[in-house]
Amino acid sequence: MSEAMKTTSHHVAAYASLVLLAVAIYWPGLAGGFLFDDFPNLVFDPDWKVTSSEWSQWRRAASQGIASEGGRGLALLSFAANHLFTGLDPWPMKLTNVLMHAGNGILMLLLCRRIFAKARSFGPAPGDFVAWAIAAAWLLHPMQVSTVLYVVQRMEIGSQGFTLLALLFYFVARERQCAGTRAWPWLAGAAAATLLGLGFKESALLVPLYAGLIEVTLFRFRTHGGTASRGWKTSYLLLLLSGAFVYLFVVLPPYLHAGAYGSRDFTLYERLITQPRILCMYLGQILWPAPDRLLFYYDQVRASTGLLHPLSTLWSLLLIAALAVCAIAARNRRPLLALGIGWFLASHFLTSNIVPLELAFEHRNYLALFGVLLTISGLFAGSVREWEPATRRLLILLPVVTLGGLTFLQSLTWATPLGLDMSLASRNPDSIRASYALGTQWMQMSGGDSNQPLWGLAFEEFGHAAALPYGSGLGEQGQIFMLARAGKPVPPALWQQLRRKLAGKGVTVEQEALLHSLVECRVRSQCRYKDVELQKTLLQVVSDNPGSVVSRIQYSNFAYNVMQDQELAVALMRDAIRLEPENAISRAGLVKQLLASNLHSSQEVERELAWLRAANSNGQLDAELAEIEALK
Repeated sequence: MSEAMKTTSHHVAAYASLVLLAVAIYWPGLAGGFLFDDFPNLVFDPDWKVTSSEWSQWRRAASQGIASEGGRGLALLSFAANHLFTGLDPWPMKLTNVLMHAGNGILMLLLCRRIFAKARSFGPAPGDFVAWAIAAAWLLHPMQVSTVLYVVQRMEIGSQGFTLLALLFYFVARERQCAGTRAWPWLAGAAAATLLGLGFKESALLVPLYAGLIEVTLFRFRTHGGTASRGWKTSYLLLLLSGAFVYLFVVLPPYLHAGAYGSRDFTLYERLITQPRILCMYLGQILWPAPDRLLFYYDQVRASTGLLHPLSTLWSLLLIAALAVCAIAARNRRPLLALGIGWFLASHFLTSNIVPLELAFEHRNYLALFGVLLTISGLFAGSVREWEPATRRLLILLPVVTLGGLTFLQSLTWATPLGLDMSLASRNPDSIRASYALGTQWMQMSGGDSNQPLWGLAFEEFGHAAALPYGSGLGEQGQIFMLARAGKPVPPALWQQLRRKLAGKGVTVEQEALLHSLVECRVRSQCRYKDVELQKTLLQVVSDNPGSVVSRIQYSNFAYNVMQDQELAVALMRDAIRLEPENAISRAGLVKQLLASNLHSSQEVERELAWLRAANSNGQLDAELAEIEALK
């Protein structure tokens, strides 16, 4: 066998081993169910659920639901393809995630090989075996479970996969430039891959930042002949200046006004000073990924209110600053170390910035994890070369095997919804979400029968959530819901406690779901509780949130169907439209209320109907329009 054939067979074996390892390690978790954000974004959303090859269905799937202004259409189309063939079965959706993750592992190996090969021009650097080990460690790290087996996070997997492809194309383009051959097709490929990544999630916006790090640490703006290119330096300078301009004058201003963080219990300043703590927490979890440290829910994390409150805010900030200084200092002598640190920090540029996202999620480390592994390889690049080959390979494989074993245990935990909820609740007793999820499992298993022991376990678990001193009132809502469904009296003190937790807070997605379930249960006559208590709760939320559209829609629904106060219901819906004129749900709800009452003119109804028909470009309002036609 020729040397070229041997090399090819070794490469194929390396790629195949990554795929097989990924499938084997994550296989137990495929049996699990949907989780958390899967429900509002996928399970309860009809727009992406394609049932035929009709173009209109696919167009609707790509443009509705969780599609953001930045896109995510490709992610939705991938979910739609799953639904077309296997319906709303989470198993094939999770398998698709695993296979995409395995493909990303191959891209990671290809990129890592090129990074190491380029780094050898500056000093000792690891070889292909270490590149494979890093790709395997990244692929099989326990922290990846909450991305790979969490169906909705296919958005992250797909976006970061195209990010890796774009960087691989960029690397090849720069190598070809340095060799004096044509490079522009590869640069065009990098741009195209970036755009495809944006079709999954905005995470692909970080491609220029990663490319800049590769440029600064490895290529150093050099082209054919080894001289620095003024053109490349100018291009990156212009990119940096234009990015700074867009950030300062386009992205930043909307988040500076008072209402930007209305749906959060922290301010912009508090979020920014909290993020160093979060990054240090991530580093600890990556370096020591024991299962009980991977919590999934992080609603128990409280934002810092100052550099000394808590004190960990300051030392976390100092540690992150020290890492940044080390990266800058190591750029010339230890490029892998500099690239690894820079990669980790760059990976969090979007999610640790000014956008009012939640404070922490494990899936934000999907690509950041590579930066830590690269840093470790940079630290030991020179020393391990002196060891015996067998010893070196054994010591390199040992962490990979350990990580694979821990991830397999995590996958087993994710194999059943009840097992996962019990594990997460026991790992994190201070999390309202973990407690609420477990209580919901017990409640569903009890069938709503208050004589069942599981019903008591559910009520007790909701009570634990209610006893925690923070949060949106999920525990109280769970107990109210259970008592009302069982025909038992709801203590007024429980309603009062719920209102205390809701008082003065913005309407979060969590609170929207909380109020929606209480209202819908009463509208459908499935819950029996005092209407005045729910009315007080809705009135308080509306009063505390003068800009909330959703709370007005919910109050309007309650006023119309329960209180029988048509005038109040219509007034609330009109107020919701005033706040958000482009909200089709508000307009459709108003038309249905107007037609079912005597509070309308034909001109108003026709005007609203014309707006709804014009907005129904992808058929997303077909059901609403059919209901309206039936009322006419």
